[in-house]
Amino acid sequence: MSHPGCRSLCMGLSIHFPYFVETKERKEGTVERGDICFSRSQKADFRECLSRAVFPAMDCILAWLDSGESITLSVSGLAIEQLIGEETDGADILAQAMQHRFVENLGQTYYRSVAGLFQEKDELIHQVSRHAELIERLAGRKPKVYEGTEFEFNSAIIDTLKTLGFLALYSEGYDYLLSAMSPNYVYSCRNLPILLRNCRLSDDIAHRFHDHTWDRYPLTAEKYARWVAETPGDCIHIRLDAGIFSRAGSDAQSFSEFFSELPDALHSQDVSTVLPSSVVRNPPLGELQLEDLGLSSPDTINTLTGIQNIQQQSAFWCLEDARDLITDRESWRRLQSTDHFARMAITSGSCGRVAVRSTNQEAYDYFSSYLRCLAHYEAACQAQIRSRLAARALRCLPPDTAFHFHSEYRFTGYSAHSLKEFSRLLEFISDEAFRFHQERGDFSRWITEVLGDTALAGSIAQCTQPNEAANMVRERVQELCNRLK
Repeated sequence: MSHPGCRSLCMGLSIHFPYFVETKERKEGTVERGDICFSRSQKADFRECLSRAVFPAMDCILAWLDSGESITLSVSGLAIEQLIGEETDGADILAQAMQHRFVENLGQTYYRSVAGLFQEKDELIHQVSRHAELIERLAGRKPKVYEGTEFEFNSAIIDTLKTLGFLALYSEGYDYLLSAMSPNYVYSCRNLPILLRNCRLSDDIAHRFHDHTWDRYPLTAEKYARWVAETPGDCIHIRLDAGIFSRAGSDAQSFSEFFSELPDALHSQDVSTVLPSSVVRNPPLGELQLEDLGLSSPDTINTLTGIQNIQQQSAFWCLEDARDLITDRESWRRLQSTDHFARMAITSGSCGRVAVRSTNQEAYDYFSSYLRCLAHYEAACQAQIRSRLAARALRCLPPDTAFHFHSEYRFTGYSAHSLKEFSRLLEFISDEAFRFHQERGDFSRWITEVLGDTALAGSIAQCTQPNEAANMVRERVQELCNRLK
């Protein structure tokens, strides 16, 4: 009997818990210094995540392992360090699972961050190496397959990953981006094997299992196994976030039953569970670029794949620039987690991740709080910076002190939250908007009063064209950056 579909399934569980930014205003003196920007309920929220999501997920995973099934684990350094800090046996249970011979542990950035998008790769190397060392300490072996984040669609990281000893990279396989390509085969990028998650089949569990309005509800193990077996390809890669288990609610029993029954259902369809390191031995079906998998915006100033809107782009630029202004490295790295950028979008969460939906106001409020947090740490570290003038002129600016570009009749939709972003936007804005501000003296006044750079303010007041002003600001930015070194 011939089978047209996949005979292998790679099931993965992801565990991560970031340090979210506090969006509510604090009263002076109510918190200790150093904890002022991150959520006040961090510990309580993490404990709730453990009880409602992580522990139930681990129960299901351990049951799979006990029955001889294979599981791929993706656990961030942040999740592990917080778990170790809890007075539970959770860390021991996780280590037990990570050491199992039927488990493969994926590598990633320690903070599950956007470091892979930075121009300089030293931060990426630091975080990936730190995470790999932690995994080796707990599991007894280093990860060999790297897991990219939902923002990390950057082929430039491939050479770095090969240097660090990785044999393959996991990325997302969105149907609407792959077009004629199938996510169920091995591909290659710069001679590194690429494994793609099947987002549709991942989301059938992650997003649609509890959806009573879904036309295929209810989802049973037998039905799902049949879909897998009928899907063409070499191997289907499924990724589930542990947070999905917290959504079970009254359906917790049926959700648990689905997982416990899935291995037998898969075997009845002649589908075996495998590990990614065995799949990468398959010859690649073709070559691809990671950028082709990203969620690119049609906006011409959005130059980074994975970044969906202008707020995320501004926040990323400020974050990357802050590397020379924030000497408190731990706080800066916590602010790199992709979850911060996800909360700046109206909708986020796909390919096996928990779906998060926000209003425009909620997304903007988180963006504003994030920039205030960056600005706070930059100000706190200013005394340790070599040049106070450069530190002040180059710092991140929250929306209330940013430069908002207008024409005579309306807001253009673009705001500069740093001097660097100001130079980028000067290359983009219309002549009408430039003249409107220049004739009123807005540019020089903002640079003097907010950034404290009177020399630049005097020079820019003489400019007559946006490109001229942009070049002048860009040269000044480079000069100020050199003063920081």
